Amino acid sequence: MLYIAEVIRTLTILFLDVSGLSKEKYQKQTEITIVNKSSPSFRDQPVRALKARISGAVLLVFMLATFVAWLFLPPSLPNIVRLGTGPVDGHYALFGDALRAEVKEHGIELELITTAGSAENIRLLLDNEIDVGLVQSGNMSDAQAAQLVSIATVFYEPVLIVERADWNSDHIQGGRIAIGLPESGSNILARELLGDQGVREGVPAGTQFIEIGSEQAVEALRAGQVDSGIFVTSLLPPWVDSLFTDPSLRVTHFALAEAFSRHYRYLQRIVIPAGVINLRDEIPPNDIEVIATTASLVTRPNVHSALIPLLIESAREQLYQGGLLADPEQFPSAHGVEAPLADDAFQYFERGPSFFFRWLPYQYAHAATRLSIFLLPFLTLLYPLLRSVGPTYRWINQRRVYRWYSVLERVDREIDAGGEVVNFEKIQKELEKVDQEIRNVHVPPRFGANLFALRTHHRLLVERLEKLRENGSGS
Repeated sequence: MLYIAEVIRTLTILFLDVSGLSKEKYQKQTEITIVNKSSPSFRDQPVRALKARISGAVLLVFMLATFVAWLFLPPSLPNIVRLGTGPVDGHYALFGDALRAEVKEHGIELELITTAGSAENIRLLLDNEIDVGLVQSGNMSDAQAAQLVSIATVFYEPVLIVERADWNSDHIQGGRIAIGLPESGSNILARELLGDQGVREGVPAGTQFIEIGSEQAVEALRAGQVDSGIFVTSLLPPWVDSLFTDPSLRVTHFALAEAFSRHYRYLQRIVIPAGVINLRDEIPPNDIEVIATTASLVTRPNVHSALIPLLIESAREQLYQGGLLADPEQFPSAHGVEAPLADDAFQYFERGPSFFFRWLPYQYAHAATRLSIFLLPFLTLLYPLLRSVGPTYRWINQRRVYRWYSVLERVDREIDAGGEVVNFEKIQKELEKVDQEIRNVHVPPRFGANLFALRTHHRLLVERLEKLRENGSGS
């Protein structure tokens, strides 16, 4: 801190020198140059002018600090944030509606963009057409994951394998399989899981992939248009209940759930408890073991950093009590993401919300954060500036007096160097001019003793010169 104070003091002195307070220069080392009182650059200034120039120096430092702070000041929050959800009747859309209501309380409009699902959300993010997207884990390529960042995982999406009750063959042996809409996460994951079991279009013989999902796929199952379907969904949408309650449909036990969770880090083995759909009728009648992926909020690395804690907080308000498949406070989570976790999200999960966001409403907290960044340089410089103003003010006033001692010292040396031949007339004329200049020096009363001592020393030198003249020395 002392080093900073010295640097600021030096800058202040340089500013004052340039501004005209210390222009006393001598043309040569061997002769005295008396300043012209009519020159504003050289004449003594009143005390008020001195204080004004010191204030100008301080203002200059503050302006420099303001400019530096402005360079690092984060941009203001956007008024509208575009969120890519999924089909209108899907669980992504339901979660988007709940999240929009929560975010709106903080003064930001969350515009919901209906999409086909995860794959389209990823494409829209990369094309800069949406700001945030709900993305199912397991849907990104390595190249896509490298260009995006994750905010948090928000809920489980169990993989439900549903068959017609009269369908006697396991769906992986063939038949017509509903795998979800094109560009949806369900479609991508279903193809990957079926491929691991050796099932693809036409293999085994007669296998067909039907790209429909949600309620449309449920109706196709009931109508016998498809034999089985793979649904990657939460248990929240109303149509999901019919998968368990409709006697013409059967949700199968996923025998290889543990094996798949070992092969894919984004998959987890979970159990749908008996009676979780309908307690009174005990639906389902038994525990059903399935695999589940997670849905994540994903964005671009250049998104406004303040949006990340806002979205996490808003999701927490919706999810902290848990759900049918999640424990309380399990979501939002930093675990199970596919794209790298954003730095601001990592800090949030490690340390919680920042000081301002912990105690103030969001809009005020963001304003306070911006203000703190702006004021930090001022608060940092305030102490050394206050320390430097006093010494600088004292140094300038003392210099107005002490600079004349170099003149008196030079005259004294000139008298000593003259020996018995001293040019009394020349030296006396110089001392008279110095006396005129000294009488025009103005300093505050606290520095009056220095000025009085200067005048006394000047008088002693005059008396010495007179005594030499009386003794007959000189020319």
